[in-house]
Amino acid sequence: MTFAVYAPFVISAILGALAPALSRGFPPPTAVRLLLAVGVVCALTSALALGALTLTLVGQVPAVASAGGWSARSLHTHDPVAAITATAAGLTLTGVAALLARTCVRLYGTLTHARRACRRMSGEPGGMVVIDDPRPEAYAVPAGALKVGRIVVSSGMLRALTSGEREALLAHETAHLRHRHHLYRMLATAVASLNPLLAWLPRAVEYATERWADEEAAASVGDRRVVARALASAALAGRPRADGGLAFGRQDVGRRVSALLAGPPAQRPLPTVALGALLIASLITAHDTARDADQLFDQAQSASDAEHPPLTAARGTEHSAYHPSCTIRVVAKSPEVRRSGAGTCEGSGGA
Repeated sequence: MTFAVYAPFVISAILGALAPALSRGFPPPTAVRLLLAVGVVCALTSALALGALTLTLVGQVPAVASAGGWSARSLHTHDPVAAITATAAGLTLTGVAALLARTCVRLYGTLTHARRACRRMSGEPGGMVVIDDPRPEAYAVPAGALKVGRIVVSSGMLRALTSGEREALLAHETAHLRHRHHLYRMLATAVASLNPLLAWLPRAVEYATERWADEEAAASVGDRRVVARALASAALAGRPRADGGLAFGRQDVGRRVSALLAGPPAQRPLPTVALGALLIASLITAHDTARDADQLFDQAQSASDAEHPPLTAARGTEHSAYHPSCTIRVVAKSPEVRRSGAGTCEGSGGA
């Protein structure tokens, strides 16, 4: 195998390092979708590379080679991957698979908890539920993958905001529910568990979804400054506590306020080129890795065919054998012919 098998890890590390900056280089909806698309490709190509590296060692096990129909000796001779590297890849693949399973179970539990909380709440789907709590809290609670959840606001938060700021808060949380931002965040978390080099991806996607909701709120209210003031007021009033919810005024408030005051976001060519290059590079390396692995095992299979050529039965061929007292001509016939009469004995002089 060539360097292509290791390239997905380099690309993933680059994406993980650039994810926070790239999340600010696009309009928020575009940033969320592009980051997740490239992140998913990087995670899958990295898993493919780990699998290919592991298979070079597992394929040398005699029982596996026999079942696969290739030569374990040839695979060992032509395998460019060191045994310690293949072993490390196998352990890593096992670890990330277990981490992915554990993460999916945890995310499912969180979503189930939120869905049950929505069932206990009064009001219509997508509506606002006011709780009597002096602590300033506001968050959207998703009701599942397809159902609309609820917006929970404490009495303390309502007292901390003006009427215009309350309208901005409601528009912000409504955007979270309408666009199902919790699913984007969950996908980013699952991707990062499959590829730990993308550890910064969930935070970047979370920031982009918050900016997405900020822009929706600004368009609904019609005043970006009101949304910025609502964010600042919510942040100053206190840190919200939202288990499984999408909270208002929780993450990167200073940067979000600056972005709102700076005007509508514009598309920038450099981040687009960077993400496009990472995506194309990931797809190319995945293709090269699959091709190299296929060639390696094809070579080992050809060697197995050479070591164990197939046996073919000749039909209608004659073999002569001589006996001191007679000449025996044995004619090999097809298996369907009975054993009796399979040969004839001709000669002179007999007992």
